[in-house]
Parts: sequence; C-alpha cells; structure tokens
Amino acid sequence: MALTPLITAAEGFPALERLAATARGELVMSFRILEPKTRLRSPDLTDRGLATWADLLAFVARKGVRLRLILSDFDPVFTSDLHRLAWASASGFTDAMRGDAQVLCAPHGQIAGPLWRLAMRRRIAENLRHLNAQKPTLLTPVQRALLSGPVRLRPVTLHQKFAVADGTRCIIGGLDVNERRFDTPAHDRPPEDTWHDVSMQVEDADFAAALRLHFAETWNSALSCGTRALSGTATPMDTRVRPQPPADLRLIRTVSAPCRGAARLAPRAQVRDHETALIAMIGAAERHLYIETQFLRHRPVVDALTRAAARRTDLQLVMVLPPAAERVLFNSDIGWDARHGHALQTDAVARLRHAYGNRLALISPGQTRPAKPGAPDILGAGPIYVHSKVILVDDRVGMVGSANLNGRSLRWDTEASVLFRRPADVQALRERLARKWLGPRLDVQSTVQARSWRQAALANAAKPPEEREGFALPYPVAKARRFSRFLPILPADMF
Repeated sequence: MALTPLITAAEGFPALERLAATARGELVMSFRILEPKTRLRSPDLTDRGLATWADLLAFVARKGVRLRLILSDFDPVFTSDLHRLAWASASGFTDAMRGDAQVLCAPHGQIAGPLWRLAMRRRIAENLRHLNAQKPTLLTPVQRALLSGPVRLRPVTLHQKFAVADGTRCIIGGLDVNERRFDTPAHDRPPEDTWHDVSMQVEDADFAAALRLHFAETWNSALSCGTRALSGTATPMDTRVRPQPPADLRLIRTVSAPCRGAARLAPRAQVRDHETALIAMIGAAERHLYIETQFLRHRPVVDALTRAAARRTDLQLVMVLPPAAERVLFNSDIGWDARHGHALQTDAVARLRHAYGNRLALISPGQTRPAKPGAPDILGAGPIYVHSKVILVDDRVGMVGSANLNGRSLRWDTEASVLFRRPADVQALRERLARKWLGPRLDVQSTVQARSWRQAALANAAKPPEEREGFALPYPVAKARRFSRFLPILPADMF
C-alpha cells in the first residue's frame, strides 16, 4: 500500500505514462486538459517508437485494454479557447484509437438561468459576433449550433485529474498533461512555462477501486446530461459495487448536480467532502500546518484557519501560493473578475496575518535568475507558478488532489483528492517540499516553524536572484492589495 509523491511533471508525466502503458484490462482517465500531441518522457516508451500521448493511448487500446477517457469541456461562449482545445484533444485521441475505446468531451450539466443570460447579454453578444466572424471550420459543433440556436452558459467544470489502471493502481492530483505544464524541479524554463504541481501515485487496490467508482459516476452523469462519445455509442458503467478504502486512505470529492431556475447560476451541491475534510483537518491541528494552493479565496476555510490560530496560540502556518493567478501574471488580465478574485484572496491574507502574526509565513517562489525587462517578476526574479493543492497537518494527516481553497473547487466543480493518515508519508512529503523551496542546506527540523520560512524568504529578498538559496520569497502583499477590487456581482463561490 505504497504512496509516492510526484513533484512537478518531471516526475508526474513519466509515472502517468507508465501507469497507462502497463494497464492490462482497463484504463480510465479523467483530466481537465490532456493534449494528444504532448510528448512522452519515458525512455522505455519512446524507445518503442511511441512519441506522443496519442501514440500511447492508441498502443494501449491495440493491446485490447478497455479504455474510457473523460476530457473536460468548457463554456463555448466565454472560454472559447479552452472549449476548442477540449474538442480538438478529444478528436485527436478518437482518431488515433481503435478497439474498446470511448472518449467523452464532457461539460458539467449546470446551465445558467435566463436572468443571468439577460444580465450578461452585452458580453454574450460581443463574443457571439467574434465567433460569427470566424471560419465555420474553426468552430466546434457546439459553437456552430449556438450561433443559430439558444445560448447556454455553462459556469461549472470537471476539474479533477486522475487515472486508474485495472481498478488497482492510480495516480491522482492537480497535474494536467500538455507541454505548458511540463516543468522540472530546477524551474529554469521561461517564467510563463514554470509549473509546480504535486500528484500522488497510490498502490492500493481498495482506494483505486473507490476512485474508479467515482470515475464511473462522473461518466454516467455526463451521459445523463446528453454527452455523446465522439465515435460509437458510449455506454453507462456499472456502479453497483461500492468498494471501501482503508481507514488511513480516503477518497475526498466535490460533486454537484445541475440545478435549474430563472435566477440560478450555482449547481446543487451533492458531495462537499473537500470543504468538510479541510475544516476538520484545520480544526484538529495542534502544532503546524503546511499548505500549497493556487487560490486562497474560500471564507469558510479562512474562518477555520483563524479559529485554529485563536485556539492554539503556538500553531504555525506555512502557506505557499503564487503572487497572482496565471492569467494575471502571464496574460496581463486586468479585468474586473480577475481583480475581484484577487480581492477575495487579499482579504483572506489580511485576516490570516492578523490572526497568526509571526506564526505565519506566506511564500511565493521565484526563480534564481533575474526576470527579463518588462516580464512578470517577483522581487526581480521570474515567478514560479504554484498550481499544487496540498495540506499537511502535524506530520499526521495530509491531502493531495485537484481542489483549490476557493468556492469553485469546494462547492461547484467536480474534484478528487486523496487524504492519507500516514505520519511517515506526511512528514516525508513536507520535508521534500521544504528542501525544494528553501534549498538543500536547510535544517529540516526547523521547517515546521514559520519563522524559518520567513527568515529564508527575507534573506533571499535582500539578495540578487542569482545569489539566492532556494526559491522562497515573501508573498507580495502590497502589490496584491493595489491590484484588488471588490465587485461582488457574482457569487464568491464562482471564484
């Protein structure tokens, strides 16, 4: 019953490739993004003449493996690029595969009510004009249909990322698969190509069986919302067997169902394991909390963290997060929704600073080389983008998966994570991550103390990038405050 952390795609991609290649009877995969042209990194596969993920899944299907793949679809009006990428990826895999292989490009079934479409009519009309001006061959079937029919806005997505081979082995975490997401522990690519992520390889048949059941339920829900396979007829999966993972390994999920109504935007929450588990883990913390998250925006989680600070006056909190969202850092997005989402995080950071004082370390990693003139930077260095979703408590319990600390992950989108009560594994992961961020010469005994992280980050901030030890830098609180703008038009859970 082994747990193996996979830190960055340099570890995650080859492990995922090997998992797929060694499937004997069945392979099920659910990813937000999985591009067929992504290059394989495992030498044992490239030596066989396999070059891309399209080649790999075609090879798996040719072996007679039953293959089921869910790729997340996106709103075709407001996230047109992601929507077209999803359809192109699904088509690319479908064209390459033969045998018992089915691919769904699956939207979540939630549709915004007509009052929301009315409120957004100007932006909808603008986006439709843009679509109408493009060649029809560049549009997906969904986009061509909405240009001549009713517009359906889809505000919810399938955000989970995992694969299960033969119902006995799996990889679960936050890492999607394309060239953009490939990075190494050195983070020496251009800043816009950096991507820190964490997944877990789980060698436990009972946990893998529970994750496969969750896949089957996701698959069946997609079919019930009218999703069709790109070739052939997609058939429902059997969900009658209800496996029970061991007590020290739990599958944690967020699942919501479509909910109709004229003024309805949010789906109906069915499973809120992530929110419940996070609040319980934080509430039970006695000595130290270590968190990595892409977003820190969910008030109930921040409430739990502030209560924990008051209950245990020596509780330490170390949090690693990017200085801003990817679209703000690298795409120069200054739109009102980007500023509002950042304002939610700025408010959360202010509350934690007040609650923890010097027991808090807020870290945003940066490269150990100067940023290019005019490029995004953090204290003169290129930022390293943090996409991981990790919480480790007291070297006692941990969770790794796809859910961020925002309302979208904890109440709306479909998410999956592994919660593990294995002290040796929790401690080992915490120490690996500490060495990565603080450098190999650190004293791991002191890394449970926020002071050690703050001192390392401040010492780095006082040096030029090329002289820094490790990647830790202070989170840019003042810059975040200047960018933030509260415009609470949409519900906070959407962000």
